[in-house]
Amino acid sequence: MAKIGIDIMGGDNAPLAVIEGILYALMEIKDLHIVATYYKNVDINEIIKRIFSLSAKKSKIRNFIKNNLWRDRIEFIPCESYISMKDRPSGFLKNKNNTLKTIFDLLKDNVIHGVVYAGNTGAFLEGSVLVVGRMENVKRPALLTILPFGNPPVFLLDSGANPECKPEYMLQFAIMASTYYKVVLSKIPTVGILNIGNEEIKGNNLVKETHVLIKSYMDRNSKLFNYSGFIEPYDVVNSKINIVLTDGFSGNIMLKSFEALSEYVMDMMKREFSKGIINKALGLILRSNFRKLKNFFDYSEYGGAIMLGLKGICIKTHGRANYKAIKNSILFTYRLIKNDMINRIEKEIKSMEVWIT
Repeated sequence: MAKIGIDIMGGDNAPLAVIEGILYALMEIKDLHIVATYYKNVDINEIIKRIFSLSAKKSKIRNFIKNNLWRDRIEFIPCESYISMKDRPSGFLKNKNNTLKTIFDLLKDNVIHGVVYAGNTGAFLEGSVLVVGRMENVKRPALLTILPFGNPPVFLLDSGANPECKPEYMLQFAIMASTYYKVVLSKIPTVGILNIGNEEIKGNNLVKETHVLIKSYMDRNSKLFNYSGFIEPYDVVNSKINIVLTDGFSGNIMLKSFEALSEYVMDMMKREFSKGIINKALGLILRSNFRKLKNFFDYSEYGGAIMLGLKGICIKTHGRANYKAIKNSILFTYRLIKNDMINRIEKEIKSMEVWIT
């Protein structure tokens, strides 16, 4: 049985959306057990009742709740405090009995096999590294995010954990991400460094030095990934690359730019097709196409970002996560647990012929 830990206080829609997502995941996966931390003043039973009342048109989840098919598969742990979305990451260690630290402690002690969290990103990044710890030889863990371009989708890292990087960090990012890609998709990926142009003369010192380092690495190690050199955002949206390699500063800007643009496009289309009879009629005709486009950009369809390089599976889903995003993040974590991802990455790292020390 896979055990996944969740801080139900994390996220803009917590705790209701988090618990609802947990229930849907338990309904879908039979050998799943959830360990959930919560602030001691929260009434869990009241939240369950509210989810039941809000699910009037969803008979399956109502039956699942009504028949108590979930009670033996969720363990709730009360805590003295929790980290809000507005708290500074440093507050993570001020009160050791907070919901997030408790769940990371459980992962460190192997009580659970993975963590899902939708709350404060800074606290998640700091806490996962300080408590769970880095794999041996890993200099910096990196946050990997899935971009919805192509099939399979594009992986972006680092998407925010390391605003300042060194070339050797980026080489390790490439190695970890490629191993992860092979675990999830069973294919050898193509890796490219995000830059302002494809030419070797372009870019800052970081991308130029990383480019030289990876080329040197590829001369001795050619089985883990294929290297395409420098890439631009155009290459990303056209799926000419599998893994986008960048520092956390540029990666986070790129990720948020894509998110902002997708929301703008959807809002603009909604406004335009609500003007006038002809536009409304066209909107009805193209409704199924709009639904496909919405699902394409919908963050809740994807499993969330993963911190690569840690001793345990730590998944950070969107702060605005709804129940669907929570459910998909749990399913994604479950899949990684079943595929023994941590051990496979550690094995790949140890087998590498070259490590920068």
